[in-house]
Amino acid sequence: MTKNTIKVATLSAAIVTALAGCNSSSSDEKTQPSRPSIAECKTYEPTQPVIVKGDNENLNFQTITIGATGDMHGRIFAYDYALDDVDVNAGFTKIATLLHEERAQNENFLMIDLGDTVQGNSAELFNELPIHPVVETMNHMEYDVWVPGNHEFDFSRDFLFRNLEGFNGAVISSNIIWHENAVDCKNTGQETPFLRGYQLFDYNGAKVAVIGLTPSHVSSWNASNPENFRNLDFKDEFEALENTVDQVINQYQPDIVIGALHHGRSETHDVVGVNEIASKMADKFDVIFMGHEHARFIEQIDLGAPFENGMDDISVSGDKANQVEDKAKSGAYNWRNRDSKVKVIEPGNWGWALAKAEIDLIKDQDGNWKIYDTTLSNRTVADVEEDAALQNEMQHVHYESVENANEVIGTIHGNFTNTPNGGADEAVLEEQVLNSEGQRLYTTIHSAKLSDMPLTDLINQIQIMNVEKEAEVKVDVSAAALFSDASNLFDGETYRRKDSANLYMYDNQLVAVNITGDNLRKYMEWSYSYFNQYQDGDLTVSFDETVASFNYDIFDGDIEYVVDLSQEVGERVIFSQLAGAPFDADRTYVLAINDYRFGSTMLVEGWVTEEDKIWDSSDLDTYAIRDMLTNYVEENGLDRTKFENVNWFIKQYGESDERGVVAPHLKGEILQLREDDTAGKELWERLQNKEICVMRSGPTARDAINVSVNVKDEDTWYENPNYSESASIEALYQGCTYANQPKS
Repeated sequence: MTKNTIKVATLSAAIVTALAGCNSSSSDEKTQPSRPSIAECKTYEPTQPVIVKGDNENLNFQTITIGATGDMHGRIFAYDYALDDVDVNAGFTKIATLLHEERAQNENFLMIDLGDTVQGNSAELFNELPIHPVVETMNHMEYDVWVPGNHEFDFSRDFLFRNLEGFNGAVISSNIIWHENAVDCKNTGQETPFLRGYQLFDYNGAKVAVIGLTPSHVSSWNASNPENFRNLDFKDEFEALENTVDQVINQYQPDIVIGALHHGRSETHDVVGVNEIASKMADKFDVIFMGHEHARFIEQIDLGAPFENGMDDISVSGDKANQVEDKAKSGAYNWRNRDSKVKVIEPGNWGWALAKAEIDLIKDQDGNWKIYDTTLSNRTVADVEEDAALQNEMQHVHYESVENANEVIGTIHGNFTNTPNGGADEAVLEEQVLNSEGQRLYTTIHSAKLSDMPLTDLINQIQIMNVEKEAEVKVDVSAAALFSDASNLFDGETYRRKDSANLYMYDNQLVAVNITGDNLRKYMEWSYSYFNQYQDGDLTVSFDETVASFNYDIFDGDIEYVVDLSQEVGERVIFSQLAGAPFDADRTYVLAINDYRFGSTMLVEGWVTEEDKIWDSSDLDTYAIRDMLTNYVEENGLDRTKFENVNWFIKQYGESDERGVVAPHLKGEILQLREDDTAGKELWERLQNKEICVMRSGPTARDAINVSVNVKDEDTWYENPNYSESASIEALYQGCTYANQPKS
C-alpha cells in the first residue's frame, strides 16, 4: 500500500477512547502514574500508540516541524573530556537553545533522538545512577522519541532497562524482539516485540507516524557480552521496517511517515543499508532521519532508483552556517508526487547540528490533511550559546567529569611519536587542528598510522600483558587501532586519566582467540585496505574514504611483516616471521583483540568462531582496555623505551629503527622522492610550508584524505589561497579547508 493511495480517516471511537488520558508533552507526564517496568517477554509500551499534540479542528493549514539528534555519545555539555577542552560543535546544551527557538516559532514540534546516546565522553562515570544524566537531560529537553542505538547495549542489561524506563517519552525500535527461546517466554508461535516499532502523534487531526530501527549487528558487535542483550534478538532491518510501516499505514492511515533509523547508508555482510531501504521504500516514507554514520548530509532518492552509488545530494553547496536543502535540486515534494521519492538527513554526531524537517500541510475540501511541501535543514551549533538552565541542571556532571579527567596518574618519558618534535603530522610536524566547523586543517594523517611507533605499541603491549596475565596463555599477535588523530604523548608531560580516553575512546573489552595463519592473513589484508594503492610519484599515502578509520588495526607482538601498498588488497602483507618461525597458514596462533572487532568483523567474516574464543575480560574488575592503560600508568609510569618494538613498516617508506630513522640504503620510493628527487623535494617542501594543500574527500574531521600528493599529477594538490610569508598560522589553516578546495 502506498502513501498516496491512503485517505485520512477520522479516528475511530476506540482510538479516541484510548487517547483520552494521553498527554501532549512530557512535562504533563510528570503528573501521571509511574511508567511501567520492562517485563520479561512482554512488549514495553510506556506510551499510548497515538499521542495527541493538538486538537484544533478549525485549522486549514499547519506546519509540523520535526527535529532530531543522533550519536550524541554522552555530550551533555559543549565539552570533550578526553581533550579537556570546549567543543563548539557539540552538546545537548546547544541543541537545547535551538529547541527553545524552534518551539517558540511552532508549537507543532516533535523531537527525536536517534541513538548511541548514553555512551562516551566520560558518561560511563555515571552508569550506576538510577537514571543516567544523559537520559535526565533528554527528559529536561522534552524529547518525544528515543530510538536505541547499538551503543545502548554496551553495558549491562539492567543499565539498558532502567534507562529506557527512565526516559519520559516513547522508546521505539521495529526490529528488537524477545528471543523465541528466552527463559519464561511461552512458546505461542508468535513473535513478541521488545519495544513497539512505532509511535504516532496527532497534530490537530494530522497524524505523524515515526518508525524506529536499531542495527541488527548488536548481537555480533557485543558477542563477547551476551548478557547485555540476554533473551533479546535483532531482526533483519529491511524486513522489520517493511512489516512495521505497512502495519502502521494499514491501521492508522498516517498523513506523514517518518523513519528514525540508527543505521548506515551502505552496510556490509548482506545487511541492507539506508540507501537501499530508501530506494525500495520511497513510496512509504516521507523523510528518513538517520544516525550511526556520524555523517552530515541532506540527500534524496527516487523510488526504485539505483542505490549502489548512494543517493543524490540535495543540500546547498558552500553554505558555511547551516546545511540547508536546495529546492532547485530536490524539486517539489507534495501529495502529488510523495510516492515517488524520499528525503534522508543525518545531523552528524555529538550535537553538530539539529536535523530539522518542516512539513507543510493543507486540508482539502474533504477535510483530509495533505502534504504540499517539505524542507530539510541541519541547524549547526558552532555559533550557538549553551542553554543556561540545562547547564545549571547538569553542572555536577560537568564538574565531576572534568575532575576525573584531570587526575594526574603518572609522568611521560619520551615522545611516543617518531617525528623530529613528536608532533603527529608527518609533513608540518603539528597536532591535529580543526576549525570552528570541525573541518580538518592539518595536511596528512597521523604519522603513527604510517609506521611502527610507541604510541600504537603501547595499546598493543597493554593488551598482550593483560591477556597473558589473566588468561595464562602466550599471545602471538595483538591488534589495535589508533582511534583518534588527536592522540599523542609528549616527553615530560603529566599523564592524566583523560589521556587514556583520548588514546582509547571506546569502552571496549579485551578478547583472546585462536586463529589460523590463513585467517590472520585475511584479517591483516582487510585492515590494510584502509590505504589506497600507491602510484608512481606519490609523496604521501592516502586513504580509502569508504573505510572507517577505526577499522584500521596495527599489529604487534611476536610478528614481523612488511606492507607493500603498490599491491592490490589481498597481496599487501609480507610476513618475515610469526611466533619465532616462518609464517604458517595452517598453524593456529593466539590473537589479542577488542570485543568489537571480535564480534563485528572476525565472527562475521568467519575468521574465528565462538569456540575459538579463549578468554575475555568481562569478569574482571578492570574490564575495559582503556582502563587497563590507566592502571598500567598508575603502577609503572610511562616510559617510551618500554614500547619500542619495531616489527613492521610500509615498503614505500622503508625500514626504520626504533627511533624511526631509515638508513639511506633502506629508503622506500616515497622517502627517495622527498629527499633525493629535485621535483619531489621541492613539492614536499611546499607542502611542509603549507604553500599547497592536500585534496580531501569531504568537509568533516572524519573524512579521510583520500588523494596522495603526487609529483607527476598537479590535480592531487592545490595552491593555498591564503599563503604568504607573513600569513598567520590561522590563515594558512583556513586556506586548506574543504571550502577552498577547487571544485571540478
